[in-house]
Amino acid sequence: MTLTTSPPPVREVRSPEPPPPRRRSRIGLRSFRGVPVVLLVAALTAVPVVLLLINSFNVSRPGEPSHYGLDNWRKAFADPQLTTAVWNTLRLGITRTIIATVIATALSVLIARTDMPGRRLVEVALWFAFFIPPLSMTLGWIVLLDPSNGVVNTTLRSWFGITGHHGPFNIYSFWGIILAHISSSTVPLMTILIVPSLRRMSSGLEEAARSCGAGRFKTILFVTLPLARPAILGAALLSFIYSLKTFEIEYLLGNPIGFKVFSTQIYDWIYREPPLYGIATALGMLIIPVMVLLAIGQRLLVRDRTFVTVGSRGFSDVPMALGRVRRWVVAGFAYLYVLLIIGLPAGALIVGSFMRRFGFFHIPHPFTTSNWSNLIHDNLFATSAMNSLKIGIGATLLGVVIYFAIAYVIVRSKLRGRGTIDVLAWLPVALPGILLGLGLLWLYLGTPLRTVLYGSVTGLILAIVINHLATGTQQMKAGIMQISPEHDQAARTCGARPLRSLWHVMLPLIGPSIAAVAVLTFDTAIRDISSVVLLTSGNSRPLSVLLLEYSSTSELEEAAALGVIMAAVTVIVGLIATALAGGRLQRNGARARRRRPGSSQSTQPTGPAAAS
Repeated sequence: MTLTTSPPPVREVRSPEPPPPRRRSRIGLRSFRGVPVVLLVAALTAVPVVLLLINSFNVSRPGEPSHYGLDNWRKAFADPQLTTAVWNTLRLGITRTIIATVIATALSVLIARTDMPGRRLVEVALWFAFFIPPLSMTLGWIVLLDPSNGVVNTTLRSWFGITGHHGPFNIYSFWGIILAHISSSTVPLMTILIVPSLRRMSSGLEEAARSCGAGRFKTILFVTLPLARPAILGAALLSFIYSLKTFEIEYLLGNPIGFKVFSTQIYDWIYREPPLYGIATALGMLIIPVMVLLAIGQRLLVRDRTFVTVGSRGFSDVPMALGRVRRWVVAGFAYLYVLLIIGLPAGALIVGSFMRRFGFFHIPHPFTTSNWSNLIHDNLFATSAMNSLKIGIGATLLGVVIYFAIAYVIVRSKLRGRGTIDVLAWLPVALPGILLGLGLLWLYLGTPLRTVLYGSVTGLILAIVINHLATGTQQMKAGIMQISPEHDQAARTCGARPLRSLWHVMLPLIGPSIAAVAVLTFDTAIRDISSVVLLTSGNSRPLSVLLLEYSSTSELEEAAALGVIMAAVTVIVGLIATALAGGRLQRNGARARRRRPGSSQSTQPTGPAAAS
């Protein structure tokens, strides 16, 4: 037998292929794609700060060639008014923040976590107070608490036989300034920020504490408030930051008694003859590092909770039962606060606008409509109203485009440096309005476009857009982050180009958010004073600056009428923003609940909180 074996298979030997041609690396090019956006945002936010720093060393008089030295810093530190202004600013901020935190926390718990009757009414009243310009509310307090002719003071002197023609209360004082801030801005703002966090909190832990024998007060103190501590601390820190930035209330109530704070001292140095721009700039540079650190701390406290909506199958938002009698007692205190702190000054403002002499009720025929007639027929009012309309529309259109572009780059793009863009976009929070205006003043005067920007409506529009940059960008980021990237990917898969996908997919989906940002930007443009007061001229004066001029030049009758008009406009605009932002979230929550029929109802944040 012969065995045969098949030969082994022959392996095909392939000649080695040449290596693929080496492509030129584009890493360097990609790394620079985000540079133009970074430079644009830096030009809007960082350049004014840099100019402030440079010109704090400029010892020349206005109009003279620049010379640099340390004289401005020496004079600023040697001036005794600096120490007084800084101390007044700090004690005002700390005092009003502590008081407002206690009041706002109590109101937020009653609104969001209890079955207090009329809690929605209390919340709406706080929205009204938030949208009314602070200067308008302050005029109402002057009618009530003027030491000589205030309604409250004259009534108390008559009832209790108090001798003298002054007191017992005085709105032109340290505590008067705190009262004006608490009623018009601090407590409403903090309540708006705290309520959504409490509403997103499940009541399961509170129910467990009650089952273990804890009373209502003990449950709120040891369960509810510790869970809401990040939101409360974040709102308190933001309120303290804003307290260092305020201007108009301190200017109106502090000037008659010589009470200076940081912002009013800068304003006085600039409008002194001759103007002390260098000393004012040096003073401004002292506060910027503190403001930046506070803004960073506030952002770190709330960044992980800003856009989170809590909800699951075990979620429960059943309000805490206060009891049949106790719920009406606490409701009575809440109603009394709203009536005394919000309703009275708002009503006094309306009454004061019809008075022949502001605050004088005992003269013959104290009421008249001539104030309104004089205001409407005043050429300053017509010009200022037209300027405010131009500034509002221009800031809204330009701001929405810029805010959306920055937010889209931060959230959706892969550009290097988008973290830097986010930080730069947050920088205006740390700049008091008076400092931003001073930095832009240096920018406008030092650019060839000074004839276009300085003292013009265009320059004021740019100032409003920069001042509102942080808030507008964060609102746009919130809207974009709610939209899944799958929508863009689906459009791109179907062949749509990026711009077409953006126009037909992204923009319709975040339309309500864009509308809310636009409305709030318009509201800011109408009421803002501190960031534009240094940049206005006779031809570009808006209504907000006209209101400040009327209020500080003893034309309080026309100021009250103008305050009523501005309050009505800002409240209407603010409520539109509330409806747009809140309705969007409510519809999203309703769709989510319909998709999850087994889940308990989750309360979504609405109103100004949603817009913020």
